[in-house]
Amino acid sequence: IGWTGTFTSKRFLDMLRPAFLELKKRRDFKLLVIGNFDYDFPEMNVEVVHWKKETEIEDLQRIDIGVYPLPQEDWVLGKSGLKVIQYMAMSLPTISTNYGTAQEIISHGENGFLANSDDEWVELLTKLIDDHQLRQDLGRNARQTVEERYSTGVVKEQYLRVLTQVFHSA
Repeated sequence: IGWTGTFTSKRFLDMLRPAFLELKKRRDFKLLVIGNFDYDFPEMNVEVVHWKKETEIEDLQRIDIGVYPLPQEDWVLGKSGLKVIQYMAMSLPTISTNYGTAQEIISHGENGFLANSDDEWVELLTKLIDDHQLRQDLGRNARQTVEERYSTGVVKEQYLRVLTQVFHSA
């Protein structure tokens, strides 16, 4: 299970501590934290990888399941969901808090999962740990979503349409 982020979003990862402790009672797993800080969680099997531009893709490829926990607060509504898109671009099955832009990016059960509670986090993580085929299917659908909605070619066309409309209406 992997998470990537900075020291400023570490508190979001900490939100999953209760779910991870419960999951540990049910399944054996490692938590891979990719960031610019040290992370201490002695009850868990945690590996911390310090983020480097040169190894970012290689480090993300070590993840089997990407997690994106978020507090349900107004500030989060301004976040872009880039972490979800990044995981999905890597063909990773992703679980996010059911809040903010993640709701627009993830179609629950099709290209990822949205969780509303610690119990749902544990249930969904258990399901993904247990079902290799489901991980592959969600990952493939996630990658397809990114290619269809967030790839540079698609975004380029959206920008060109906007610019064309602006210049033609001026």
